[in-house]
Amino acid sequence: MKLFFENPNLLIKEFNEMAAISQKKAFITIGIEIQEEEIKTLESYREELKILKKGFIDRNLENEANLVYCIDNSLLAIQYELQMLVNIKKDKMSEAWGNLVNAQVTYGTVVSNYPFELDSENGYMKRLMSYEKLLFPNLFFQSAGGIIKKSHCSICKQSLSKCEHIKGKLYMGEMCCRIITEMELEEVSFVENPANKHCRILTIEQNGKKTDIMTLREESPTATSGLA
Repeated sequence: MKLFFENPNLLIKEFNEMAAISQKKAFITIGIEIQEEEIKTLESYREELKILKKGFIDRNLENEANLVYCIDNSLLAIQYELQMLVNIKKDKMSEAWGNLVNAQVTYGTVVSNYPFELDSENGYMKRLMSYEKLLFPNLFFQSAGGIIKKSHCSICKQSLSKCEHIKGKLYMGEMCCRIITEMELEEVSFVENPANKHCRILTIEQNGKKTDIMTLREESPTATSGLA
């Protein structure tokens, strides 16, 4: 990792090589044990990236710290993609959907913040979006609406009225988020394109029987319906 402090371009080169290797294993036909091993490899490498990012932060090198954030989250998205495929093979469909959504959201933060032009930007996001149509049935979503009474910036901890940070942007390797601490719920709506795809309807009930929307399996009488 010392070389990366001197020449961050080497980090980009290594990332491209590692991402290419991992994506070659992101197919449904690849052995599950190979995919699980690749997930461990990515997890280990990402731990090293955390150390590297801290080093850049300690040196007050914001652009480099932001670059590491983007590389880390690009690999995390691939890790989620691999885990989704493993979940499907293990008949864990709800978890598979969750990991797909995580991959989409995680890579979305990279697309909006990467300091250079991404050759794979559109291609990889389209790949993640295509999984929805190819691997999963049509799902039903809900979205909550309400009045936010208390919130603050994740970077400076101040209220948004006093804060100059921009939500969704990177600052010294950390993404600015709006932390909501108090909200008054006003309504819950059915929507086709939710802000949060984790908020989905789990089961439908017909003639006294509950059916899992994801698998079409009948649920036991004690199973709970609702949101994922």
